Amino acid sequence: MEQKNYAAFQYSFPQAESRCFRAGKHYAIYYLTRGYGLSEAAGRRQSCGAGDMVIVKPGEQMTMYFRGGECPPELLEVRVLPAYLKELSDDGTDLEQGFSFVPFKTAVIHPESQESMLIRNIATKLTEMDENAYGHCLYEKNLVSILLILSLRACVGVDKVHLSHKRKNILMDDIFVYIREHLTEELTLEGLERQFFVSRYHICREFKRLTGQTPHSYIVKARLDLCRRYIAQGKPIREVYQLGGFGGYNHFFRAFKKEYGVTPKGYYRNLQSGL
Repeated sequence: MEQKNYAAFQYSFPQAESRCFRAGKHYAIYYLTRGYGLSEAAGRRQSCGAGDMVIVKPGEQMTMYFRGGECPPELLEVRVLPAYLKELSDDGTDLEQGFSFVPFKTAVIHPESQESMLIRNIATKLTEMDENAYGHCLYEKNLVSILLILSLRACVGVDKVHLSHKRKNILMDDIFVYIREHLTEELTLEGLERQFFVSRYHICREFKRLTGQTPHSYIVKARLDLCRRYIAQGKPIREVYQLGGFGGYNHFFRAFKKEYGVTPKGYYRNLQSGL
């Protein structure tokens, strides 16, 4: 049976469950329109909330864990064959090269609010296409093209993917490693500026380009993920925030609830009950 160039699906998860998604021969984009989930790939878990998306390369797979509840999580999925990326490309924009350049196999991306809204609206339209409508093929092709460009801009800045950026990307890799190794210590833009002899403005710009986040947001989310793992290990909540590098419990409490939609104690209770 001939494979379609692209496919779009919409899912709802009224009950707590996990589901494995396999990209197969496609590039797959998963967009969480409502609720909260955890993405797991290659042994690494990343939290994602409404407005976030996950990009999975061909041959890779990921498992999403959903809580369910009063506001069931909703997920949009768009799959595109590499050959279709070539077809949609032009002399100035190579979509296949853009996706292959993405420096990860599977990762959670946090688009800016305007991009997030556009991606959501376009992905939703693709799940509701009327093949009998006037100009369907052209309309469909243009929607897919815009969705792919927005997705690439959110994760690497498709209009900036050039060889001249290799040095900058290598530098940012070193900064990511440094943050990971010093996550529980004091981390500031001024400190990173002194450590790597590069301006804080460049660091902020490249962080936004590569992760869709500010350095502060990235560090807070990384610390929260570390605290979440400590909670899963059964460590006392009142010790977790110190182990995770937070300066005070109140800051940790507010950040945790904002990120995961539940208090640290509530998260622990959910783990105990299997949610």
